[in-house]
Amino acid sequence: MHGLLDGEVSAVGGVVRDALLGRPPGDEVDLVVEGDAIALARRVAHDLGAPLTTHGRFGTAVVELPHGAGRVDLVTARRERYAAPGALPEVEPGTLADDLARRDLTVNAMALRLCGARAGELVDPHGGLTDLGAGIVRTLREDAFREDPSRLVRAARYAARLGFVLATGTERAARAAAAGLDPGSSRVADELRRLLEEPSAADGLDLLRDLGVAWVRPGSGPWMARLEAALAHPDAPDVPLWALRLGAGVEAGAFAHAALPGWARAVAAEVLGGAALAERIAAAAAPSQVDRLLRAAPPAAAVAALAHGAEAVGEWWSHGRAREPAVRGADLVRAGVAPGPAIGRALEAVRAAVLDGRVAGYDDQLALALDVARGGR
Repeated sequence: MHGLLDGEVSAVGGVVRDALLGRPPGDEVDLVVEGDAIALARRVAHDLGAPLTTHGRFGTAVVELPHGAGRVDLVTARRERYAAPGALPEVEPGTLADDLARRDLTVNAMALRLCGARAGELVDPHGGLTDLGAGIVRTLREDAFREDPSRLVRAARYAARLGFVLATGTERAARAAAAGLDPGSSRVADELRRLLEEPSAADGLDLLRDLGVAWVRPGSGPWMARLEAALAHPDAPDVPLWALRLGAGVEAGAFAHAALPGWARAVAAEVLGGAALAERIAAAAAPSQVDRLLRAAPPAAAVAALAHGAEAVGEWWSHGRAREPAVRGADLVRAGVAPGPAIGRALEAVRAAVLDGRVAGYDDQLALALDVARGGR
Protein backbone atom coordinates (compact mmCIF):
# COMPACT_ATOMS: atom_id res chain seq x y z
CA MET A 1 0.00 0.00 0.00
CA HIS A 2 2.78 2.43 0.98
CA GLY A 3 4.34 2.18 -2.47
CA LEU A 4 1.11 3.36 -4.08
CA LEU A 5 1.08 6.67 -2.20
CA ASP A 6 2.76 9.90 -3.19
CA GLY A 7 2.66 13.55 -2.19
CA GLU A 8 1.95 14.69 1.35
CA VAL A 9 0.05 11.79 2.92
CA SER A 10 -0.24 11.05 6.64
CA ALA A 11 -1.85 8.32 8.71
CA VAL A 12 -4.09 9.88 11.33
CA GLY A 13 -6.38 9.04 14.21
CA GLY A 14 -6.93 5.54 15.50
CA VAL A 15 -4.19 3.77 13.59
CA VAL A 16 -1.59 6.14 15.04
CA ARG A 17 -3.07 6.05 18.54
CA ASP A 18 -3.24 2.26 18.63
CA ALA A 19 0.28 1.86 17.27
CA LEU A 20 1.61 4.12 20.03
CA LEU A 21 -0.30 2.06 22.60
CA GLY A 22 1.03 -1.19 21.17
CA ARG A 23 -2.48 -2.33 20.25
CA PRO A 24 -3.14 -4.39 17.13
CA PRO A 25 -4.40 -2.35 14.17
CA GLY A 26 -8.05 -2.40 13.22
CA ASP A 27 -9.41 -3.01 9.75
CA GLU A 28 -9.72 0.70 8.91
CA VAL A 29 -6.89 3.11 8.14
CA ASP A 30 -7.47 6.87 7.91
CA LEU A 31 -5.18 8.90 5.66
CA VAL A 32 -5.07 12.67 5.28
CA VAL A 33 -3.87 13.99 1.93
CA GLU A 34 -2.58 17.54 1.62
CA GLY A 35 -3.87 17.72 -1.91
CA ASP A 36 -6.58 15.92 -3.87
CA ALA A 37 -7.53 12.83 -1.85
CA ILE A 38 -10.09 11.66 -4.40
CA ALA A 39 -7.58 11.72 -7.25
CA LEU A 40 -5.08 9.75 -5.16
CA ALA A 41 -7.79 7.29 -4.12
CA ARG A 42 -8.72 6.69 -7.76
CA ARG A 43 -5.11 5.83 -8.58
CA VAL A 44 -4.80 3.51 -5.57
CA ALA A 45 -8.10 1.78 -6.32
CA HIS A 46 -7.11 1.34 -9.98
CA ASP A 47 -3.72 -0.13 -9.12
CA LEU A 48 -5.25 -2.52 -6.57
CA GLY A 49 -8.34 -3.36 -8.62
CA ALA A 50 -10.34 -2.38 -5.55
CA PRO A 51 -13.84 -0.88 -5.15
CA LEU A 52 -13.92 2.87 -4.62
CA THR A 53 -16.52 5.21 -3.12
CA THR A 54 -16.09 8.98 -3.30
CA HIS A 55 -17.80 11.90 -1.57
CA GLY A 56 -17.05 15.05 -3.52
CA ARG A 57 -18.67 17.45 -1.04
CA PHE A 58 -16.16 16.55 1.66
CA GLY A 59 -13.23 15.55 -0.57
CA THR A 60 -13.19 12.02 0.84
CA ALA A 61 -12.93 8.54 -0.62
CA VAL A 62 -12.99 4.95 0.61
CA VAL A 63 -10.96 2.15 -0.94
CA GLU A 64 -12.08 -1.38 -0.01
CA LEU A 65 -8.95 -3.50 0.14
CA PRO A 66 -8.92 -6.83 -1.73
CA HIS A 67 -9.69 -10.15 -0.01
CA GLY A 68 -11.57 -8.49 2.85
CA ALA A 69 -8.36 -6.98 4.23
CA GLY A 70 -10.14 -3.82 5.41
CA ARG A 71 -10.62 -0.33 4.07
CA VAL A 72 -8.66 2.85 3.66
CA ASP A 73 -10.36 6.22 4.13
CA LEU A 74 -8.61 9.05 2.29
CA VAL A 75 -9.52 12.61 3.26
CA THR A 76 -8.42 15.86 1.72
CA ALA A 77 -6.88 17.93 4.53
CA ARG A 78 -9.50 20.45 5.53
CA ARG A 79 -10.69 22.97 8.03
CA GLU A 80 -14.29 23.07 9.09
CA ARG A 81 -16.81 25.04 11.08
CA TYR A 82 -20.24 24.26 12.47
CA ALA A 83 -23.03 26.70 11.59
CA ALA A 84 -25.11 25.33 14.47
CA PRO A 85 -24.61 22.72 17.20
CA GLY A 86 -25.07 19.21 15.81
CA ALA A 87 -25.16 20.39 12.19
CA LEU A 88 -22.98 18.91 9.48
CA PRO A 89 -19.74 20.87 9.23
CA GLU A 90 -18.98 23.38 6.50
CA VAL A 91 -15.59 22.43 5.06
CA GLU A 92 -12.83 23.89 2.90
CA PRO A 93 -9.36 22.64 1.96
CA GLY A 94 -6.63 23.16 4.55
CA THR A 95 -3.35 21.83 5.89
CA LEU A 96 -2.56 18.79 8.01
CA ALA A 97 -2.50 21.12 11.03
CA ASP A 98 -5.99 22.34 10.14
CA ASP A 99 -7.21 18.79 9.79
CA LEU A 100 -5.86 17.71 13.16
CA ALA A 101 -7.33 20.83 14.79
CA ARG A 102 -10.87 19.90 13.66
CA ARG A 103 -10.73 16.53 15.44
CA ASP A 104 -12.44 15.67 18.68
CA LEU A 105 -9.94 14.21 21.15
CA THR A 106 -6.22 14.81 21.60
CA VAL A 107 -5.45 11.08 21.44
CA ASN A 108 -7.11 11.01 18.01
CA ALA A 109 -5.42 14.19 16.77
CA MET A 110 -1.98 12.81 15.97
CA ALA A 111 -0.55 11.99 12.56
CA LEU A 112 2.36 10.03 11.17
CA ARG A 113 3.72 11.39 7.90
CA LEU A 114 4.03 8.56 5.37
CA CYS A 115 5.30 10.43 2.31
CA GLY A 116 7.11 13.61 1.44
CA ALA A 117 10.21 15.26 2.82
CA ARG A 118 9.26 14.60 6.46
CA ALA A 119 8.19 10.96 6.14
CA GLY A 120 8.28 9.16 9.49
CA GLU A 121 7.61 12.29 11.56
CA LEU A 122 4.98 12.12 14.32
CA VAL A 123 2.83 15.26 14.25
CA ASP A 124 1.28 15.93 17.67
CA PRO A 125 0.26 19.59 18.05
CA HIS A 126 -2.31 18.99 20.81
CA GLY A 127 -0.45 16.85 23.33
CA GLY A 128 -2.03 13.54 22.39
CA LEU A 129 1.09 11.55 23.22
CA THR A 130 1.21 13.03 26.72
CA ASP A 131 -2.47 12.22 27.26
CA LEU A 132 -1.92 8.67 26.05
CA GLY A 133 0.80 8.23 28.62
CA ALA A 134 -1.39 9.70 31.36
CA GLY A 135 -4.47 7.67 30.41
CA ILE A 136 -6.57 10.77 29.75
CA VAL A 137 -9.32 11.52 27.24
CA ARG A 138 -9.34 15.25 26.52
CA THR A 139 -11.22 17.30 23.94
CA LEU A 140 -9.32 19.76 21.82
CA ARG A 141 -11.63 22.64 22.71
CA GLU A 142 -13.75 23.65 25.69
CA ASP A 143 -16.81 24.04 23.44
CA ALA A 144 -16.36 20.69 21.68
CA PHE A 145 -19.60 19.20 23.06
CA ARG A 146 -21.62 22.32 22.28
CA GLU A 147 -20.21 22.35 18.76
CA ASP A 148 -21.06 18.66 18.20
CA PRO A 149 -22.98 16.93 21.02
CA SER A 150 -22.19 13.48 19.58
CA ARG A 151 -18.63 13.97 20.80
CA LEU A 152 -19.87 13.35 24.32
CA VAL A 153 -20.81 9.78 23.39
CA ARG A 154 -17.56 9.42 21.49
CA ALA A 155 -15.51 10.56 24.48
CA ALA A 156 -17.27 8.02 26.69
CA ARG A 157 -16.71 5.30 24.10
CA TYR A 158 -12.97 5.90 23.94
CA ALA A 159 -12.59 6.30 27.70
CA ALA A 160 -14.30 2.93 28.18
CA ARG A 161 -12.39 1.21 25.39
CA LEU A 162 -8.98 2.43 26.51
CA GLY A 163 -9.63 2.32 30.25
CA PHE A 164 -8.89 6.07 30.46
CA VAL A 165 -10.48 8.86 32.49
CA LEU A 166 -11.79 12.19 31.27
CA ALA A 167 -9.60 15.22 31.79
CA THR A 168 -10.95 17.61 34.42
CA GLY A 169 -12.05 20.27 31.93
CA THR A 170 -13.49 17.70 29.58
CA GLU A 171 -15.50 16.11 32.38
CA ARG A 172 -16.82 19.50 33.45
CA ALA A 173 -17.93 20.31 29.90
CA ALA A 174 -19.45 16.85 29.52
CA ARG A 175 -21.57 17.29 32.65
CA ALA A 176 -22.79 20.63 31.35
CA ALA A 177 -23.80 19.08 28.02
CA ALA A 178 -25.21 15.77 29.28
CA ALA A 179 -28.76 16.91 30.01
CA GLY A 180 -29.23 18.11 26.43
CA LEU A 181 -27.86 15.01 24.72
CA ASP A 182 -30.56 13.85 22.28
CA PRO A 183 -30.53 10.35 20.72
CA GLY A 184 -32.98 11.69 18.17
CA SER A 185 -30.01 13.44 16.55
CA SER A 186 -28.57 11.30 13.78
CA ARG A 187 -25.00 12.13 14.78
CA VAL A 188 -25.63 11.24 18.44
CA ALA A 189 -27.43 8.04 17.42
CA ASP A 190 -24.57 7.02 15.12
CA GLU A 191 -22.12 7.40 17.99
CA LEU A 192 -24.46 5.54 20.34
CA ARG A 193 -24.55 2.61 17.95
CA ARG A 194 -20.75 2.58 17.77
CA LEU A 195 -20.57 2.59 21.57
CA LEU A 196 -23.06 -0.29 21.79
CA GLU A 197 -20.95 -2.32 19.35
CA GLU A 198 -17.89 -2.09 21.62
CA PRO A 199 -16.96 -4.91 24.01
CA SER A 200 -16.76 -2.16 26.66
CA ALA A 201 -20.29 -0.90 25.91
CA ALA A 202 -21.50 -1.30 29.51
CA ASP A 203 -18.63 0.80 30.85
CA GLY A 204 -19.28 3.48 28.23
CA LEU A 205 -22.96 3.66 29.16
CA ASP A 206 -22.12 3.78 32.86
CA LEU A 207 -19.84 6.74 32.21
CA LEU A 208 -22.57 8.56 30.29
CA ARG A 209 -24.99 7.92 33.14
CA ASP A 210 -22.46 9.17 35.70
CA LEU A 211 -22.01 12.33 33.63
CA GLY A 212 -25.74 13.01 33.77
CA VAL A 213 -27.25 11.45 30.64
CA ALA A 214 -30.63 10.58 32.13
CA TRP A 215 -31.81 8.27 29.34
CA VAL A 216 -29.10 5.70 30.11
CA ARG A 217 -30.30 2.95 32.44
CA PRO A 218 -28.23 2.74 35.64
CA GLY A 219 -26.24 -0.42 36.33
CA SER A 220 -27.19 -2.27 33.15
CA GLY A 221 -23.83 -4.03 32.83
CA PRO A 222 -24.79 -7.37 34.46
CA TRP A 223 -28.01 -7.53 32.45
CA MET A 224 -26.13 -6.85 29.21
CA ALA A 225 -23.66 -9.60 30.11
CA ARG A 226 -26.51 -12.08 30.58
CA LEU A 227 -27.98 -11.10 27.22
CA GLU A 228 -24.61 -11.64 25.56
CA ALA A 229 -24.29 -15.06 27.20
CA ALA A 230 -27.79 -16.01 26.02
CA LEU A 231 -27.01 -14.88 22.49
CA ALA A 232 -23.88 -17.07 22.57
CA HIS A 233 -26.06 -20.20 22.77
CA PRO A 234 -25.12 -22.28 19.70
CA ASP A 235 -28.71 -22.33 18.43
CA ALA A 236 -29.69 -18.77 19.30
CA PRO A 237 -31.39 -16.67 16.62
CA ASP A 238 -29.37 -14.17 14.63
CA VAL A 239 -30.02 -10.95 16.54
CA PRO A 240 -27.43 -8.13 16.53
CA LEU A 241 -25.93 -7.81 19.98
CA TRP A 242 -25.79 -4.02 19.83
CA ALA A 243 -29.58 -3.84 19.39
CA LEU A 244 -30.08 -6.10 22.42
CA ARG A 245 -27.78 -3.79 24.37
CA LEU A 246 -29.88 -0.84 23.22
CA GLY A 247 -32.91 -2.35 24.94
CA ALA A 248 -30.93 -3.22 28.04
CA GLY A 249 -28.98 -0.01 28.48
CA VAL A 250 -31.21 2.79 27.18
CA GLU A 251 -34.58 3.87 28.57
CA ALA A 252 -37.54 2.90 26.40
CA GLY A 253 -38.67 6.45 25.77
CA ALA A 254 -35.21 7.34 24.48
CA PHE A 255 -34.60 4.40 22.16
CA ALA A 256 -38.13 4.69 20.78
CA HIS A 257 -37.30 8.06 19.19
CA ALA A 258 -33.59 7.48 18.57
CA ALA A 259 -32.38 8.10 15.03
CA LEU A 260 -31.64 4.42 14.57
CA PRO A 261 -33.09 1.85 12.15
CA GLY A 262 -36.65 0.83 12.95
CA TRP A 263 -35.70 -2.83 13.23
CA ALA A 264 -33.15 -2.00 15.94
CA ARG A 265 -35.70 -0.04 17.95
CA ALA A 266 -38.10 -2.99 17.58
CA VAL A 267 -35.45 -5.42 18.87
CA ALA A 268 -34.79 -3.12 21.84
CA ALA A 269 -38.51 -3.07 22.65
CA GLU A 270 -38.69 -6.87 22.39
CA VAL A 271 -35.94 -7.18 25.01
CA LEU A 272 -38.28 -5.56 27.51
CA GLY A 273 -40.73 -8.43 27.06
CA GLY A 274 -38.21 -11.04 28.13
CA ALA A 275 -39.08 -11.04 31.83
CA ALA A 276 -42.80 -11.63 31.26
CA LEU A 277 -42.04 -14.34 28.70
CA ALA A 278 -39.73 -16.08 31.18
CA GLU A 279 -42.53 -16.06 33.77
CA ARG A 280 -45.01 -17.60 31.32
CA ILE A 281 -42.48 -20.27 30.37
CA ALA A 282 -41.88 -21.09 34.03
CA ALA A 283 -45.63 -21.51 34.50
CA ALA A 284 -46.04 -23.77 31.44
CA ALA A 285 -47.22 -27.26 32.37
CA ALA A 286 -45.99 -29.08 29.26
CA PRO A 287 -43.39 -28.80 26.47
CA SER A 288 -46.15 -28.04 23.99
CA GLN A 289 -47.07 -24.92 25.96
CA VAL A 290 -43.46 -23.76 25.87
CA ASP A 291 -43.45 -24.46 22.14
CA ARG A 292 -46.53 -22.30 21.56
CA LEU A 293 -45.09 -19.47 23.61
CA LEU A 294 -41.74 -19.45 21.83
CA ARG A 295 -43.11 -19.85 18.33
CA ALA A 296 -45.18 -16.74 18.95
CA ALA A 297 -42.39 -14.78 20.67
CA PRO A 298 -40.07 -12.35 18.85
CA PRO A 299 -36.48 -13.69 18.71
CA ALA A 300 -35.10 -10.90 20.92
CA ALA A 301 -37.72 -11.59 23.59
CA ALA A 302 -36.69 -15.25 23.60
CA VAL A 303 -33.03 -14.28 24.04
CA ALA A 304 -34.03 -12.00 26.90
CA ALA A 305 -36.15 -14.74 28.47
CA LEU A 306 -33.14 -17.07 28.48
CA ALA A 307 -31.10 -14.25 30.01
CA HIS A 308 -33.77 -14.05 32.72
CA GLY A 309 -33.19 -17.71 33.54
CA ALA A 310 -35.72 -19.53 31.35
CA GLU A 311 -33.47 -22.48 30.48
CA ALA A 312 -36.30 -24.07 28.48
CA VAL A 313 -35.59 -21.52 25.75
CA GLY A 314 -32.20 -23.05 24.98
CA GLU A 315 -33.67 -26.55 25.00
CA TRP A 316 -36.37 -25.46 22.57
CA TRP A 317 -33.84 -23.80 20.26
CA SER A 318 -31.78 -26.98 20.14
CA HIS A 319 -34.51 -29.61 19.99
CA GLY A 320 -38.13 -28.51 20.17
CA ARG A 321 -38.07 -25.81 17.49
CA ALA A 322 -37.11 -28.13 14.65
CA ARG A 323 -39.08 -31.14 15.80
CA GLU A 324 -41.90 -31.85 13.34
CA PRO A 325 -44.53 -34.58 13.34
CA ALA A 326 -44.34 -37.32 10.74
CA VAL A 327 -47.84 -36.50 9.48
CA ARG A 328 -48.25 -33.80 6.84
CA GLY A 329 -51.24 -31.99 5.46
CA ALA A 330 -51.03 -34.00 2.27
CA ASP A 331 -51.52 -37.17 4.30
CA LEU A 332 -54.80 -35.82 5.65
CA VAL A 333 -56.01 -34.78 2.21
CA ARG A 334 -55.28 -38.26 0.87
CA ALA A 335 -57.30 -39.64 3.80
CA GLY A 336 -60.29 -37.57 2.69
CA VAL A 337 -59.99 -34.38 4.77
CA ALA A 338 -60.90 -31.29 2.75
CA PRO A 339 -58.22 -28.58 2.59
CA GLY A 340 -58.92 -25.84 5.12
CA PRO A 341 -58.51 -24.74 8.75
CA ALA A 342 -59.27 -28.23 10.06
CA ILE A 343 -55.96 -29.48 8.70
CA GLY A 344 -54.05 -26.74 10.51
CA ARG A 345 -55.80 -27.51 13.79
CA ALA A 346 -55.08 -31.20 13.37
CA LEU A 347 -51.38 -30.68 12.68
CA GLU A 348 -51.08 -28.35 15.67
CA ALA A 349 -52.66 -31.00 17.88
CA VAL A 350 -50.28 -33.65 16.59
CA ARG A 351 -47.25 -31.39 17.11
CA ALA A 352 -48.30 -30.76 20.71
CA ALA A 353 -48.88 -34.46 21.32
CA VAL A 354 -45.46 -35.37 19.89
CA LEU A 355 -43.69 -32.77 22.03
CA ASP A 356 -45.50 -33.95 25.12
CA GLY A 357 -44.76 -37.61 24.37
CA ARG A 358 -48.41 -38.60 24.01
CA VAL A 359 -48.02 -40.08 20.51
CA ALA A 360 -44.99 -41.53 18.77
CA GLY A 361 -45.18 -43.33 15.42
CA TYR A 362 -46.78 -42.27 12.17
CA ASP A 363 -49.90 -44.40 12.58
CA ASP A 364 -50.74 -42.94 15.99
CA GLN A 365 -50.07 -39.43 14.74
CA LEU A 366 -52.30 -39.94 11.71
CA ALA A 367 -55.10 -41.35 13.84
CA LEU A 368 -54.96 -38.33 16.17
CA ALA A 369 -54.83 -35.91 13.26
CA LEU A 370 -57.86 -37.47 11.57
CA ASP A 371 -59.79 -37.49 14.82
CA VAL A 372 -59.12 -33.77 15.36
CA ALA A 373 -59.75 -32.83 11.74
CA ARG A 374 -63.09 -34.63 11.75
CA GLY A 375 -64.19 -32.91 14.94
CA GLY A 376 -63.52 -35.71 17.36
CA ARG A 377 -61.41 -33.52 19.69
